[in-house]
Amino acid sequence: MTPRPLTYGSLRDLVTAGEKIRQLETQPNGYLLWSRLWCGLGENGTVADDTGRQLQHLEAVAAAARAVPAGLLESAAARRRAAGAALAARDPELVSVEVKLVPQWRVVVGHGENTVHETGLSWSPTYGVPMWPGSGLKGAAAAQVPRRWPDRPGLVEQLFGGPRPGRPGDATQGAVTVLDALPAGSPHVVVDVLTPHAGGYYREVNSGAEVVTPPAEYHNPVPVHFLAVERTPFHTMLIGRTTAVQATVALLTEAAEDWGIGAKTAAGYGYCTVTVVEPS
Repeated sequence: MTPRPLTYGSLRDLVTAGEKIRQLETQPNGYLLWSRLWCGLGENGTVADDTGRQLQHLEAVAAAARAVPAGLLESAAARRRAAGAALAARDPELVSVEVKLVPQWRVVVGHGENTVHETGLSWSPTYGVPMWPGSGLKGAAAAQVPRRWPDRPGLVEQLFGGPRPGRPGDATQGAVTVLDALPAGSPHVVVDVLTPHAGGYYREVNSGAEVVTPPAEYHNPVPVHFLAVERTPFHTMLIGRTTAVQATVALLTEAAEDWGIGAKTAAGYGYCTVTVVEPS
């Protein structure tokens, strides 16, 4: 019997004797490349200061994520719809609603995660693609409550549970369950770049050391590469009572369209159009 080809390759096969990443016939898992492939460490456990090598690594991660078959993610979406319907079927008052978020440009969720890469991205380890955690979507919607309904201060706990940050109280369950958002098809992951102009100053501030380097424009800017997702629709499931789900959809729509999701919203990242997917 001819063995079936593997969807993902082995990390061991990704590195040649010269430790250079090469392309495989079987595509590796992007999350494992991102989090487990060693590219050399510099001081304080950060990635070695070799921008060419770091860029090569990120390009390999992006290529692995883009190569995930759309059919795999479509099958995952079908299973999530079935799981949502099964949960809603337990109570006649519950509904399961699929929501699609379509970025207007690029989105970076998890940019501030604590990684050796100095920049981050939220990943699904199972599928090897970027994801938007349900907790982050709930946070974006919760932040919109005081703007939309300033006269309903208890609505945040009612919808999303408590206690909330900075507001002590008993632990309570929210009325809406929000699943992690996954790409609706093969994600278009790209390598982006930011150029901080006062790196020495920020390193001293973040390390807690005495600040002796002033933030000035005469410092040599050092480009920092990072990963972003470009114009790739994501979908999630909202499960709860009809009124609570409708309120959450309205809050998430306003948050995504007016304030953006994830990092670098001031630079135009993270703005999305939100729509409810009608059952087929």
